[in-house]
Amino acid sequence: MPQVKLLLVLFSTLIISGCSLFGSQSDEMVTIKYWGLADSATVMNQIRQDYKKIKPNVDIIYEKKSPQQYRETLEAQINSTSGPDIFQFHNTWTLMLAGELAPIPESVISQGEFKEHYYPTIFTDLRNSKKEFIGAPLGIDGLGLYYNEEIFQAGGISTPPSSWQELSQTAAKLTVRDTAGNIRTAGIALGTASNVDHFSDILALMILQNGGDLKNPIDARSADALEYYANFARSQNRVWDETMPPSTTAFSGGSLAMYLAPSFRAAEIKAANPNLKFKITPIPQLEGGNVNWASYWAVGVSSKTKFQKEAFEFLKYLQQDETLIKLYSESAKTPGRLVGMPYPKKSLAQKLASDPIVGSYVVEAATARSFPMASRTYDNGLNDEIIKAYEDAVNEVLKSTPAEKALEKTAKKIAEVIAKFSQ
Repeated sequence: MPQVKLLLVLFSTLIISGCSLFGSQSDEMVTIKYWGLADSATVMNQIRQDYKKIKPNVDIIYEKKSPQQYRETLEAQINSTSGPDIFQFHNTWTLMLAGELAPIPESVISQGEFKEHYYPTIFTDLRNSKKEFIGAPLGIDGLGLYYNEEIFQAGGISTPPSSWQELSQTAAKLTVRDTAGNIRTAGIALGTASNVDHFSDILALMILQNGGDLKNPIDARSADALEYYANFARSQNRVWDETMPPSTTAFSGGSLAMYLAPSFRAAEIKAANPNLKFKITPIPQLEGGNVNWASYWAVGVSSKTKFQKEAFEFLKYLQQDETLIKLYSESAKTPGRLVGMPYPKKSLAQKLASDPIVGSYVVEAATARSFPMASRTYDNGLNDEIIKAYEDAVNEVLKSTPAEKALEKTAKKIAEVIAKFSQ
């Protein structure tokens, strides 16, 4: 039977050549350079070793980078073809890194999978102008309301505020002044730009909740939100002012009743004051509303890598439930951290929903939105320049300039910044 013999010869040839009928399997060693910011080399080495069992011919070399000058170094090295094959980036950097990020193939993560498994803000944030996904999230974070339990107890308040009206009333009640009128215990850190850590995230959230336009804030709703924000630091009834230390320091030191911040600040506060009793609850809302804030890090593949296939395979591995769970648990064990980054997938929410630190952020994630006003990205670009424009507006309003007038300059500056990074 000559036809059968021919098939046997063909099959033998495939085996000898190292191929299979189900796709080629190369034994050639490939080294993938991975740049990150949050996770330690110890944590990533565990992930690397696990991946080595699946892909023995792929070696992942992880480098933890400093956040300062990271974005500029990343772009420069990728464009000189000496940069990483896969790297972490902030969710607001997609405009700036459009040329450096390769679109994720449908076979790696499809549009349908993004929509089904991830939070809505992720589906919106991590796409380029062609609506192609160019990154996958490593977690989700935003803003939570930290409150000092002992100050609340001393003030006779049993539950934290859930609305901005309640927050204003609670902050006024808990603010303590000396005989000269100076604030000794502040009700909440709001109203200034100089000493409110994450002021830009907070102000952005207020404008979004009020229906304002962060990109072109010349509308009345944006102005109302800015006036509301500044009022916390104005007049004799102020609950915060520029004489106070940075808000994280004030809260850690026990001189601040309420503080708005991302989840990672909990470890810093605990390290500074192990005896401080505090809890974290979801951010206040306007009556009938539910809008929250998103700021998080993603992972993408370089458009210039020679090993795009292998890099995308590793990206897909990082997005598996088991990998995300391990990353979270191992990160939480890292000295100086209490928790990892909350999971970016809706299906994993229940695993963290009752966590005393990150539970609030998981609850908020379904209605979170983002904009390039995220603090501590150190991008020297889109975020930092837009934040500076809003910082100037806050300072102008504190000097009695009407918010509408202050925001006219802000809107003009934002248009210039976006145009610059769209080129």
